[in-house]
Amino acid sequence: MTAGRLRNRALFAALALALAVPAPRGEPGRPGPPPARSPNVLLVTIDTLRADRVGAYGATSPATPALDRLAKDGVLFEQATVEVPLTRPSHVSILTGKHPFQHGIRDNFSFPLAAAHRTLAEELRARGYATGGFVAAFMLNRQSGLDHGFDEFDDTFRKAADTTTLLAEHQRNAGEVEQRAGPWIERAAAGARPFFAWVHFYDPHSPYAPPPPYAARYAGRPYDGEVAYTDSVLGLLLSRLDRLGIRERTLVVVTSDHGEGLGEHGEAEHGFFVYDTTVRVPLIVRWPGTLAAGLRTGTSARSIDLLPTILDLVSGGSAIAAALPGRSLAPALRTPGGPDIESNAYAETLFPRLHFDCADLRSIRRGGWKYIEAPRPEMYDLTRDPGERNNLFAAEGRRVAGLRSRLFDTLGDSPESAVVGVANPALDPETLRRLASLGYVSGSGGGGRADPKDEVANFQAYTRRVRGAFEAYDRGDLSAAVAGFQAAIATGRAAFDVYYYLGAAYLQQGRPAQAIEPLRAAIRKLPTYAPSYIDLARAHLALNQYDAATAILREGLSRDPDNFQFHSHLGFIARARRDPVVARAEYERARALEPGDFDVRMNLSSVYRDAGEAARALGEVDAALALRPGDADAHNQRGMLLGGAGRFGDAAAAFERASRLAPGNAQFWFNLGLARYRAGDRTASAEALRRALAVKPDFAEARALLAEVEKGPQER
Repeated sequence: MTAGRLRNRALFAALALALAVPAPRGEPGRPGPPPARSPNVLLVTIDTLRADRVGAYGATSPATPALDRLAKDGVLFEQATVEVPLTRPSHVSILTGKHPFQHGIRDNFSFPLAAAHRTLAEELRARGYATGGFVAAFMLNRQSGLDHGFDEFDDTFRKAADTTTLLAEHQRNAGEVEQRAGPWIERAAAGARPFFAWVHFYDPHSPYAPPPPYAARYAGRPYDGEVAYTDSVLGLLLSRLDRLGIRERTLVVVTSDHGEGLGEHGEAEHGFFVYDTTVRVPLIVRWPGTLAAGLRTGTSARSIDLLPTILDLVSGGSAIAAALPGRSLAPALRTPGGPDIESNAYAETLFPRLHFDCADLRSIRRGGWKYIEAPRPEMYDLTRDPGERNNLFAAEGRRVAGLRSRLFDTLGDSPESAVVGVANPALDPETLRRLASLGYVSGSGGGGRADPKDEVANFQAYTRRVRGAFEAYDRGDLSAAVAGFQAAIATGRAAFDVYYYLGAAYLQQGRPAQAIEPLRAAIRKLPTYAPSYIDLARAHLALNQYDAATAILREGLSRDPDNFQFHSHLGFIARARRDPVVARAEYERARALEPGDFDVRMNLSSVYRDAGEAARALGEVDAALALRPGDADAHNQRGMLLGGAGRFGDAAAAFERASRLAPGNAQFWFNLGLARYRAGDRTASAEALRRALAVKPDFAEARALLAEVEKGPQER
């Protein structure tokens, strides 16, 4: 599946936005009357940001002046938590107001969010907002489904993706994101509609590599350096609102999707546990003149509260929000200092089971107490023991029973209530199907019952070994990578990504037969990752096994019917089998699903060209060039189509553009020479043909055409 065209594009904020009691504008610490029109909304999610690393939350390092100023001018939630300590599922909960077991996104590797789950962007666009999303991490790209409802969704990671296979490291820094988001905000602010901008910064996520001067300033504390750098960029973004004069008309929400272990409880990063190191996050809300300034509230704020609260503030709520598990926090702040609104704050992680054959973890917190459902359950008094060091499970039987009951109340009629706390559940096929549809799939070994507390040291050691294999893959040492991935599999704890990249390494080594089994294993372990199907199909194609390649792509489509990449690859196979009818249908379906994909447009152009539909073929090339104006192949294909229509002057212009973009391509220079010759410009034709021969001296066709061009009229 090469052909130079088919390229794999793989793959909270408990906004407790709050209304305060109406008061005269300008009274210190008191809100004023609401504005006449709906406010702009700026949602900033800073990935992997612990609350206790923000000055406004008591941190002495790093320096976070932008966040601290925001808290001084707005509302700070002291007890904000997320649903899951992983980037993609946490953001899905932020933007849908739903628990993970409702929206089905449980891991960073998953199928896209189903269209049935409406996002905050969709809700606001329906209310007349211009919407723009700007993300910094590959796992939040449009394949995640989080682009739903955005007029503009910026998710370009080419440079980062070229440097590492570790998907967690496919990112761009905060400065790059701000440079894309800021101008959009300025354009949107000049329009007649209010805007909603979601801006995601990823820098505090590992690997920690703060730029100068933060690397030196925080030597030995690189995580703090990343936080400080990100805060500085946040300050730049917020200053745009001031320069535009829209500060008082913009509701700003800043939060995180999860925290970071930083070695506490033995966890270096996040995802393995549900302690507050990774599920408690900062949440600051500012709306000058409408929300109280400098207010701190202990109201429990959950990530699923963000969507209903924002809709409440900007438009008085909605019927859709009323049906969600999250609730608006606005009433909690209508009287600053009033009674807190208690809620059941749920959190989960399936990561230990999906990636290391340990048990799932779920927690519920309420009234300062937190219960963790685990093989060895845990109970903490967060007021007296915020570090969760003293397990009171044995001593607090009555409280345990009450909170565990609330956990099951939260799960409600979810089929997962049948597996939580059950060592070997007996499940009927329908329950298994429903669980799978909600992302509850087997990971590394089918759902182990080892307590993650007992395995965290092994997990950290395993992670270091696996990272070495990935690093070997990145530097092109495929033999070392294969050996490392095989060693990880031999431990019996390997997750799907190890199998996937073992298969990918075999493919790069030209060993497609060896790639098949690890890629099949990757699909068995995580059936929601589309590239596994695509690369397995590539392995079968390399062995001329067209039926097997088609079958695996159809299997992928049965799980993800709206995945345009599957249709695009099926179109490629149909062309290879000389079935233009199926090829056309598949590429047209891919275009309908993703009209902004360059490769789909180019391949469809070729299908139309082969069918003799030159005008349609040219239209697809032009659409591709609108997406990627600097692509030499596309300009060359445009020239071929124009030349075929007898428009040799226009063809020459297209070939010239292609040649200037790729001067080392002899074929492009030859095509330019031929088009100029046909257009009657023999001098310019000879110049182009000489350039072709300079690049490729043994180019027989170019030498023959040059001889023809250089003949005088009498010689011909």
